[in-house]
Formats: sequence, structure tokens, C-alpha cells
Amino acid sequence: MDNCFSNNFKELRKLQELTQEQIAEMLGITSQAVSKWECGTSYPDIEMLPIIANIFKVSTDYLLGVDITKQEKDIDETIQKAQSLCNENKFDDSVILLRNALIQYPSSCDILYWLAWSLRGTIKQHPEHEQEAINIYRRILNISKNSELLFKTIRDLSYCYYTLGDVRTAKTYIDMLPSFEVCRDYNLGRSNVLSGKELAEILQNNIRMYATAIQECLEYFANESILKETEMFPYSTQKASKNLEIIKEFLK
Repeated sequence: MDNCFSNNFKELRKLQELTQEQIAEMLGITSQAVSKWECGTSYPDIEMLPIIANIFKVSTDYLLGVDITKQEKDIDETIQKAQSLCNENKFDDSVILLRNALIQYPSSCDILYWLAWSLRGTIKQHPEHEQEAINIYRRILNISKNSELLFKTIRDLSYCYYTLGDVRTAKTYIDMLPSFEVCRDYNLGRSNVLSGKELAEILQNNIRMYATAIQECLEYFANESILKETEMFPYSTQKASKNLEIIKEFLK
């Protein structure tokens, strides 16, 4: 056994919100022994592996990190199918697909993320799915080490709380996100670390993204029911409407 077991064991324990003491009690061992497993300084006896796998509802192969490449491929294919279903507004089908995938890969933060996303697509029919999505997002924040996924999760949590009418909590999550000045796309486009076609692609993407963001800002200014003229000074509704037409033409 190697660090694959230690990492998988720790992630699965956190995913199921179990403490080292609770796991130790289930297995009839000391919490110090569990701590050593997670640190990689010792490992369980081989006959104990099926018991541990059963607690976490995974295979012993998964617990030991066997055939990680195949697992990653399976997860990627599942997420691609889920994305396609979501794009077709088949959120219920995506939820079923991802729930089944989690049985096999319960510690996959990517599957968890897309399950939360899919659940939010069903809240009109199933309002209780909003809270389930929030719970899943929180789990991701506790176990994921992927910064991009964490930022997307924080963003989505802010949307969830805004939908629930909790503007204060929504803003709290938004405040956790990095500012525009330190975002990946902006700095890739201006740092001179790219060249040729690769640079052209990121710049073109940035133009589309920033133009869309400008359009959204202008729509706020152009809508008199959102901001008063005195609040938007020195901007004006008339100027915003004029520039909005320009940016819409630009985006065609």
C-alpha cells in the first residue's frame, strides 16, 4: 500500500462526515491507529480492507487506488454525459446518472459538483433540491483541493443563497472570490507567457467574455427600474442604452 490508500481513506472519511474516533469505534481499534493510516506511517491488516471498503461503500480497488486512469476516464465520460443532458434541460436524467456514478466514485468532487448543478436545474419541480445542492457544495468546500472547482462552488453557493432570499450570505460567498485583476484569463492574455495561436485564442475568448460582462453592466444602467439617474451619475440611462446597442452589435 502507498499514499493512495492514505489519501483515499481520508477523503472518504471526510466525505461521509465521520471522525477518526467514529471510524476507530466501528473497526474496534484506536483512533491513533486511524490517524497513522491517514498519515501514511502505517496501514491496516489486509483482512480489514473489505470491512473498511464496506463502511465507505466502495470497492477495495478504489480504496487502494487501483487503476486510477480508468476511474478518471469513467468520471470524465460521466460528466460529459451529464453536461450534455443539462444543455438539453434534462436535469432529472442528469441527477439520476450522477447519483448512480457517486455509488462507484463517492469521493469525486467533479461528480458532486455536477450533481449539485443538476439538482439546481430541478428546483421548480423539487424545491427541496436547493438545500441538497447547498449541502453538496459545502462538502466540496471541505474536501476539494482544486482551486478552480472551489471558486466555481463558492460562486454557485452565492447564487443558491440569493435564490433563497438570503442576500447577506450570498454576498459573504461572493466576497470570497478573487478580484478581476488576479483572474486566470485576464492574466494569461496580458502576461506575454503565451504566443501565436494559443495567445490569439485566449484573447478572442477574453474579448467575448469581457464584452458580455460589459453588456450585462450596461443593461443594469439602461433599466430605469433598477438604478435611478442620481445613483448612476455621471452615467445616464440614455448613454447606457446607446452603448448597449453598440456592444450588442459588436457581439454579433
